[in-house]
Amino acid sequence: MITHKFFAPLDPSFSFSSSSYDSAPSAALQMTGESPTDISHLFFVIVGSTKTWRYRRGYIEPWWRPNITTGYVFLERPPGRDLLPWPNQSPPFSVNKESFITNKFKTQIRLFQSLHESFKKASKETRWFVIADDDTLFFLDNLVEALDRYDHKKHYYIGMNSENVWSNAIFAFDMGYGGGGYALSYPTVVTLLNKMEECIGRYLGVYSDLLSFRCLADLGIDLTLEKGIHQIDLHGDISGLLSAHPQCPLISLHHFDVIDPIFPGMNRQQSVNHLMKTAQTDQSRVLQQTICYQRGNNWSVSVSWGYSVHIYQSIFPRNHLKRPLETFRPWKDVRIPSYTFNTRRVTNDPCEMPRQFFFDTIVEDKNQSMVTTMYKMRPARRLPPCLLNGNHSARNISEVRVIAATMHKMGEGIECCDVQSVDSTETLEVKIRACHKDEVLA
Repeated sequence: MITHKFFAPLDPSFSFSSSSYDSAPSAALQMTGESPTDISHLFFVIVGSTKTWRYRRGYIEPWWRPNITTGYVFLERPPGRDLLPWPNQSPPFSVNKESFITNKFKTQIRLFQSLHESFKKASKETRWFVIADDDTLFFLDNLVEALDRYDHKKHYYIGMNSENVWSNAIFAFDMGYGGGGYALSYPTVVTLLNKMEECIGRYLGVYSDLLSFRCLADLGIDLTLEKGIHQIDLHGDISGLLSAHPQCPLISLHHFDVIDPIFPGMNRQQSVNHLMKTAQTDQSRVLQQTICYQRGNNWSVSVSWGYSVHIYQSIFPRNHLKRPLETFRPWKDVRIPSYTFNTRRVTNDPCEMPRQFFFDTIVEDKNQSMVTTMYKMRPARRLPPCLLNGNHSARNISEVRVIAATMHKMGEGIECCDVQSVDSTETLEVKIRACHKDEVLA
């Protein structure tokens, strides 16, 4: 039985009447003279721990922009000497206030303590509260662009479920997972916090993301899915997934401590920093899959921009190549289906498996509005030549050069590419372009 108030009452001056946020749709916001959503309108609620921050800060600092991004890392206790002095490149920290509740339920409500304290710290210009773990890697420009599509004056709960069927079955298929991060519009936070005491009492023993989901569902606020948010409830090598990302902006990645480093020859921290090099140039294009063909050699080329290039020694249609290679393992070993998406099995067939190249360097030519990325060959698996298609081996290719315009616009459909001839037989050059009308990728 609950005998104490968990949270102080909200400042009534922050309240919204229903008429204030059930107004014009998002597309009409600019007609009212309101500015588009930008990074200053976001407040980050990062739930962390003094036990993990020492090695997880390296997943937060690459995307955090000091004096630009707003928010806090919330800790369960004051940081010790091993964490001080607190680095300037990290988000500022805040310690969750002590409550009267027993230890049994303290972990249950930490997220809501953090959200409540964030609400009191936030400015009245705040439009979105973004909730995340201390190992969530955000791509801020893509996040801002995604949230700008929604009317922040309405009730919104924006996130993504798990890649793993087992996780969704245990918790919920329509729950936003905090590891991938989820965003709550300002009115949603007002409504949620005003009913939080009642909700916690109704669901004693339910934790964090699941508690948020249930409370919001009971208030009539359902999850809006954003496919670029990734919980990564997977184990092992996720290169297959990252090489066939859905056709949408990459917003977040998670669980770096339980997956392999995403680039060969690097540790986890180096891998994260390496991926962010491309994000600093053109975030909207990161991981976007582009497919083209070198028909003289019967090759299919799949580019995951800023991450990898796959060269197949066979012609495969796009509907086949957009399925990730199952290089990873499920979060839990259960009966199939394991994932919420289709996959391709890894085999020893050289006609089905690609030669893999991983991002190495990036050069931007601002005068020409072009960006060039280079990809180096991963040490090849020892597979025999593909004999079915005339044995046009790609074994001599050691690097791939990808050229693209810097003015990439999501929402204009997929892009296509051409395999360019080059002087060196060891370098394959690919140029990304707009698709021709009714162009068939097969």
